[in-house]
Amino acid sequence: MKSRILLAMLLTGGMFSEAYAQGPPGGAMPPPQVTLVTVESRTVPVTYEYVGMTQASRTVEVRARVQGFLESRDFQEGAYLDEGTKLFTIDPRSFEADREVAAAQVEQAEARLRLADQEVKRLQSVTQPGAITQSDLDQKIAERQGAGAALRLAKAQLAKADLELSYTKVGAPLTGYVGKALKETGSLVDAGQNSLLTVMQQVDPLYVSFKVSETDFLTWKQDEKEGRLKRINGGGNMEVEITLLDGTPFANKGILDFENIDLDPKTGTVELRATFKNAERTLKPGQFVKVLLNGWERPGSLVVPQRAVGQSPQGAYVYVVDAENKVELRPVTTGEWSGSDWVIREGIKEGERVIADGLTKVRPGVEVSVGDKEGAPGGSGGDGPPPDAASSQS
Repeated sequence: MKSRILLAMLLTGGMFSEAYAQGPPGGAMPPPQVTLVTVESRTVPVTYEYVGMTQASRTVEVRARVQGFLESRDFQEGAYLDEGTKLFTIDPRSFEADREVAAAQVEQAEARLRLADQEVKRLQSVTQPGAITQSDLDQKIAERQGAGAALRLAKAQLAKADLELSYTKVGAPLTGYVGKALKETGSLVDAGQNSLLTVMQQVDPLYVSFKVSETDFLTWKQDEKEGRLKRINGGGNMEVEITLLDGTPFANKGILDFENIDLDPKTGTVELRATFKNAERTLKPGQFVKVLLNGWERPGSLVVPQRAVGQSPQGAYVYVVDAENKVELRPVTTGEWSGSDWVIREGIKEGERVIADGLTKVRPGVEVSVGDKEGAPGGSGGDGPPPDAASSQS
């Protein structure tokens, strides 16, 4: 019995030894298949992305300039109005009376001036020696000058009365949206603390304000100074694009035309502003938008597809494949995005091969199998699913 058991153990051990020697069915595991791109140096457009807010290009407080009771409100709150549209009417009766008084004073002053002028002319027409004295003539001339000054004063008072009367009709100071009425009909208003009637905002053109970090701002200036960053249009105003909250691109491009003179010490940012045409009034003040700042290009940049860059707690990295198709993990310093590519500041060299697809199945030091597609960044090497994913599905 014992001999039979010993024989069975010897046979079983031989079978395991033979199976181990043959390896797993189908031979050894093949190296993971990957797609590579060759790192190249080229001039790439650079786009920076920020969060911005729309602002009215003009905001005007509509205030009363004379004291009186509001007689009427002549607009619909929230409406879009043309410049000059009547908004409020202040009771004009007392101002009309003041205007009549001033007009009468002008007529009186004109009559006195005519009389004084006639007196002077009559004395000057006397030819008989000794009939009049020089002092009498001088007095009449002085009276004529006084009458002329009184006329100018009366006319100035009439102009002031006309102006104050015109202030009883409060018109729109700009073309734009009018807000809520802050005073109702019958309210007493004046030219002081109780003067604010409503607020109007001009939305065409429209401003988009956004803030840039101090680091980005200093990097722009330094890179432009040293030639690493160049204006595409040779130094003119930069174009700005915006995307609405629902992801819809705004049809019109804006122009970056304002840079705040100081840095906000609380946030460490610099405020920039772009101006957009908004004739169709698609945008209103106070909307959040995504700002795409275009107009720069970075010459001599090393770029790889964005999908070729991995992230770890230690930072960004790529997998570089050497001449023997072995993988090396390479930490890199990333720059800006350029379309579907990523500018790499440090960590790789021109001509090196980087894994674009198949990153999840490789490790440093392993040998890989290069797929059929291999190209430069931005090419067709990354289209479709990764080769290793396709093979696992089959």
